[in-house]
Amino acid sequence: MYIALVLFISRIIRGAVTNQPLDVIISEIPNPDHLLKICLDIYLVREAHDFILEQDLYAKLIFLFRSPSTLIKWTRYKPKQD
Repeated sequence: MYIALVLFISRIIRGAVTNQPLDVIISEIPNPDHLLKICLDIYLVREAHDFILEQDLYAKLIFLFRSPSTLIKWTRYKPKQD
């Protein structure tokens, strides 16, 4: 019984610690509008049964989340030009 309790507590602690880097990246995105547009486009092309374009958009989204520097460039606020 004691071993099960220790394993359960260690699993909770490990789960709380290991997911933090990913949570920080996602929660600190300054302007997620471009990412949201890609997600909505994926939804629309899926409804239109254009699976090749859906696969391309999905690959683009995955590439953005796998590359933190590109994700920062895509989600940075653009300075307003007068």
